[in-house]
Amino acid sequence: MDKNEIDWYADIIPGKSIAGLEISKYSHQDIKALLKKSDKNNFHIRDNSDSFDIYSSDSVDAIDTDLLMRLSFNEQMILNSIMVYITRKPSQYQGKIYGKYGLGDRLINISEFGSLERTATGEEFLLINSDNKYGLEVANGLDVSLEEDPNQNIAIIRVHDFFR
Repeated sequence: MDKNEIDWYADIIPGKSIAGLEISKYSHQDIKALLKKSDKNNFHIRDNSDSFDIYSSDSVDAIDTDLLMRLSFNEQMILNSIMVYITRKPSQYQGKIYGKYGLGDRLINISEFGSLERTATGEEFLLINSDNKYGLEVANGLDVSLEEDPNQNIAIIRVHDFFR
């Protein structure tokens, strides 16, 4: 990947990266410069001061289009979270968690990489590794356990620093 562009097919690595962008490595200014160099003919980029939203349209009225990716920053304005969203459009993020599962795949499948723990809100699942850390959240917008509905699909993937 050219370090000056987002790789829409790069593997998703929990606690580390999505789209070839490593969390804790890039500043807000780095990402802003990278996005300015990106092909804006196919996307609309909104700078929210503490995050960037990338939409699947170059329309200024992107609020009515699909959100593809959100890049969020901590108080020091260092990239600390990347989220990708299912849209079922050609511009949707195509990368896979460790090269195997991505947006639209069955959520339960990622349990091969660790245990899945439902968050307190019930809408997200954390992938817990063998060190009892998590750096990946997946969601589908439902408040349903995997026992109740094991056929849930992944609609949102979020990578962030590892936490205990």
